[in-house]
Amino acid sequence: MKRLLAWGLVALFLIGSAGATPSSASDILVLEGSAAEVGKLWGETNRESILKAFNAFLSRADGKEEQLRSFAKLSIDLSQKIGCSYWIDELNAIADTAGIDRELYIAFTFGRYRDLALLYKGVGCTTFAVTPPATKNGRIIFHKTRETAPDLQSGYLKRITGVQGTDRQPYKFFGEMGTADTGISFFVNEKGLAGGADVPSQWQNRECYVGSYKGTLPFVTPPKYDGFMNHYVPRYIAEHCRDVDEAKETLHSFAEKGYLASGKWGTNYLFVDARGKILQIADDCYKIIEEQMDPALEKDGKSWKGIYFTVHRENDYGSPEDALVSAYGKITVELVNSPRAAKHPAMWNFPRAQSSATIVIDPEFPETLTTIFVTLPAYSYSIPFFMGANATPKALADGTVYSVQKDSYRYSEFYEAGINDLWRAFAYDIRERVKKGEDVTKDLNGFFGQMVDQVLTMNK
Repeated sequence: MKRLLAWGLVALFLIGSAGATPSSASDILVLEGSAAEVGKLWGETNRESILKAFNAFLSRADGKEEQLRSFAKLSIDLSQKIGCSYWIDELNAIADTAGIDRELYIAFTFGRYRDLALLYKGVGCTTFAVTPPATKNGRIIFHKTRETAPDLQSGYLKRITGVQGTDRQPYKFFGEMGTADTGISFFVNEKGLAGGADVPSQWQNRECYVGSYKGTLPFVTPPKYDGFMNHYVPRYIAEHCRDVDEAKETLHSFAEKGYLASGKWGTNYLFVDARGKILQIADDCYKIIEEQMDPALEKDGKSWKGIYFTVHRENDYGSPEDALVSAYGKITVELVNSPRAAKHPAMWNFPRAQSSATIVIDPEFPETLTTIFVTLPAYSYSIPFFMGANATPKALADGTVYSVQKDSYRYSEFYEAGINDLWRAFAYDIRERVKKGEDVTKDLNGFFGQMVDQVLTMNK
């Protein structure tokens, strides 16, 4: 009865806000086209926040312009070596549209995190995977919560087309990062490969919510600054890898060629694909230092296959692992995406919990029916949408959703249950149509817009 009532209330909200559903080009972004076209659109949409972040970066870089330009030239050269010169075309178009120096903007976007170029300090994230036999009905689920310094956050669907000199065009992907960035923190692509990057678990604060870390952090020695930071490695993998095997091959290749960097930190990655395969792999910038295929959660002397966390998060209220183990074999996406699991670290770490996504990979139709529950910031209401959409509501891409939910924070499991009910009802209907071979892009775009409008309404 409670779930039916929640569904009914959300339906009423949808009816009441129907007039606000995106209906014009100014309300949505179709980030599909050449790199220059996509970059120009991104620059027009996020010009103000790009300038704010860029100028803040430069204000602390007085006297280091030569260093930044050298770093930009290195980034351009490495992008060309891996067949991603279109990244530079995209960044140049953004810089031109925003009216800023191309080289300095390239240095900014490639090197703004973890002091790679100059400034940012790294913190930890929470990433986990839940696959069969742990899940109900064979669900394949990936989750990441991005825990970092406050920054205006954006989520979007993107496909770069018309790339020359390649046998395989970049894959379409969902990505999440700051509005000033073109790198990504976490993703899922049209092939059903999902993943994210963070600080290796053994380097994170084990007592994040109950006190300061007392141990010694093993930094990379010597620090490595020449290479790709871990917001561009996931983008490469999102656009160029089909599954965890190709992701693993890429990371080994990048390590061997010296393309990995993260300053004084290493990087831990977690990937899940449409086969339900899990890959955990970590580097220290110079080499791969850890690698596990289909790792299992080890807890209370037992091994729980199909559940794996990159870092243990526990406080006086328990842990996400406890919640998932208690429902082993019957785990649903609603549980995974709840305050008991995905939102658990975010609820107790408000200052750092900037964004998250719980991703349900569809093994039969990954390019269409994979669902992303994106949450900006990470402790707020989640917005479900499907990979088969091609238009991102502007409010999600330009940081509006993040700002509204951060500034007017409200959360009720009762109302999120209503969102989940709407998603389930829509998903059931749309699957039948996809099986018949229908083009459902327009319907998926409409649902995406409705869900964004609904979450914005729920925060008023």
